[in-house]
Amino acid sequence: MSTQNSLVIIKEKIAGVMLDDKRMKADDIAKKVLKGRKRECSTPPKWMQDAFHITKAESENGLCYYVKPKKKEVKNFFFYIHGGGHCMEINKNQWEFVATVVEENGYGAAVPIYPLAPEHNAQDTFDMLIGTYRHLTRQETIDRLVVVGDSTGGGLALSLAVLAWKEGVRRPDKLVLLSPSLDTEFMDGNLANHMLDRKKEVRKYYYRLGIKEFLSRYWIQDLYHQNEYTCPIYADLTDICDEIAIFTVENDLLNSYARLLYDKLKKEQIRIHYFEYFGMPHDYIEHQHVPECRMIINRISDSIKDEAKLVNPEIKRAVWARSMVAERYPKMFHDDESIKIAAKLNVSHKDFNAMYQEYDRLVKIGRIVEIDKRVKQFIMRYADGVIVNVGAELDTMFSRMDNGRIRWYNVDMPEIMELRRKMVESRDREQNIGKSILDFSWLDSVKKKPGEAILFVCCDVTKYFTDKKLQAFLNAIWERFPGAEVLFDVKNSVGRKRANLKVLTGKKKGSFIKVSIDNCTSLMYDWNIKYRVLYDRAILNQEDITEMFSSDIARKYRHAIRRKYDKIIQLRLGTERIEI
Repeated sequence: MSTQNSLVIIKEKIAGVMLDDKRMKADDIAKKVLKGRKRECSTPPKWMQDAFHITKAESENGLCYYVKPKKKEVKNFFFYIHGGGHCMEINKNQWEFVATVVEENGYGAAVPIYPLAPEHNAQDTFDMLIGTYRHLTRQETIDRLVVVGDSTGGGLALSLAVLAWKEGVRRPDKLVLLSPSLDTEFMDGNLANHMLDRKKEVRKYYYRLGIKEFLSRYWIQDLYHQNEYTCPIYADLTDICDEIAIFTVENDLLNSYARLLYDKLKKEQIRIHYFEYFGMPHDYIEHQHVPECRMIINRISDSIKDEAKLVNPEIKRAVWARSMVAERYPKMFHDDESIKIAAKLNVSHKDFNAMYQEYDRLVKIGRIVEIDKRVKQFIMRYADGVIVNVGAELDTMFSRMDNGRIRWYNVDMPEIMELRRKMVESRDREQNIGKSILDFSWLDSVKKKPGEAILFVCCDVTKYFTDKKLQAFLNAIWERFPGAEVLFDVKNSVGRKRANLKVLTGKKKGSFIKVSIDNCTSLMYDWNIKYRVLYDRAILNQEDITEMFSSDIARKYRHAIRRKYDKIIQLRLGTERIEI
């Protein structure tokens, strides 16, 4: 995310009700919250009242706003529970999120303004929420009902689903949990310690023991150790709904809880979708002006309406690139399987081709061809080796490379691995690992015998890294697999600046690239003297461009080729005796 966007977010946070003194005790926090309450307004903004049909229903401990498109019958609803640490009212940015989903999906929204601490406790909150939810299911003719919660609202949404099942109220068709807070008692000491990690404290967002004391004294009160209310992650989640989607951020304080919930739900008979993003703030739904946050909001909106639409555009673009090369240049790149996958995903060559400028298309084609060449050369040297495709998405590289002897691992996010199992047939000697590539614990699932060669292939993956994360990634591989080879593509500093300028000016979609390598030999010497550079050349070369296109195009980009704006690098990390 760009520095300018980060500064905008910081400014918004400072203007809100924030606990800016990390030494505050429970009573101090209560006073701070009550003082800030005077500035809060839970009413929908005037522009929303003009744009939508909004009504409200009052109850003993709160009220609920119903937001619907004007002049349209609504049979699908989402029940949105806002976040705010159990003590802050819904804000204008959260209302904007509600408006976005209503406008894009045509759904109606029920937005409860529930009781907050320190004036009210958890029992008051759930009495109001379950009453409002019951009223919605009885009063409206509803075909589809989705419960959505962000941050602390995510924990309340999960608790609501458990309580609705226990009371015999209609189950939600789906739960969508956005960076959920799932344990207000912080029962697991290890997970609570993760939240004390100061490296994750960004933009006045943190956890301290004073916050735990505040929640215990003012919010939990008599519901202590009643998991379905205060710690829904430890409650019985059997049959609470048919489908759950979890959205989280890799470096978020609450990320450990999201991962734990995903692991738990995999054991239940519930369809689970897991999305993890990098470099985003915890409250991404409140920053629609930031392109990266807007992208996540669009995916959340699609998830609320129809999970089938949720094939990541990045995956579609990668499938398009491989299928396009396979169709146009079958002698250089044979991949019938990618062509079939592109047809299943309704990938339009015309639409994707128009998204890229000529040079960017050349780089995509060149990356696919050159990576395959290097992998084939590795297999020729080590016919019984191990290959790990990092960030594999729907790549069919194993079917292209299989010599009948190599062992293969595909690594990517759990949600992507679930899609892969549906779209790509798994073969003998091939194993899928569903974990974030930045959660290096997935390396423990990769097995190799002493003396076996191993290659980690990272095609179009470094865009998710910073310099420090790339260094940590290489170090994690070196520590577990000394002598391993790593193959990846990366831009140099000039190529990085050119690419980021295109994103900044809107000529190219995507996030800003945070890592670049100019002198690879010198950099690797600084990172680890045992790293050896085996290959460092431009992705594009004049021979391939001339063969696929023309000599004129090859001459046109001769400077980019000579200066290696985009290049392929292959490293050997340390040494190990390899059997050939």
